[in-house]
Amino acid sequence: MMMHELRKPSLIVYRTLPQLQILLLRSRKYQEWAPPKGRAKRGERNMEIAFQETEKLTGFTRADIELVRGFRTEISYQPEHYIYAISETGSVERVSIFDFPPVRTVYFLGRLRNPEKEIVLSWKHSDFKWLGFEEAIETAIFDDYKDLYTKAKDFLKLS
Repeated sequence: MMMHELRKPSLIVYRTLPQLQILLLRSRKYQEWAPPKGRAKRGERNMEIAFQETEKLTGFTRADIELVRGFRTEISYQPEHYIYAISETGSVERVSIFDFPPVRTVYFLGRLRNPEKEIVLSWKHSDFKWLGFEEAIETAIFDDYKDLYTKAKDFLKLS
């Protein structure tokens, strides 16, 4: 059976206070630091979902964020959930326990109009932090995130 792709639109929110900083949220479920993102259903537009999810997760409305025109990038991956098992020969093998659809996360970039606006964190996240692009790149645990933050930084012509 063919699985449909799962789309997860996201908005990289940044502010200037005094340097440019991006917002990262810490997921309660995975303990991962990442920009706000959501899940799009069939027929829903990526950009609209990115703004809606950002509002749900942070309290920042569309009026609070100015979209940076021309920035759009994607990360695609195949999620895996697995366990380790001992084979008949005694070797340890990784065994997939679920089949998940491929995921495509579409990222947009937006500037928080009021850099001092307070965040209203959703129950899905345990914490948030504002990091400069370089610090975000250095602390990212996935290479895809390092590349993403580098692309956003370069797009804004930072050095």
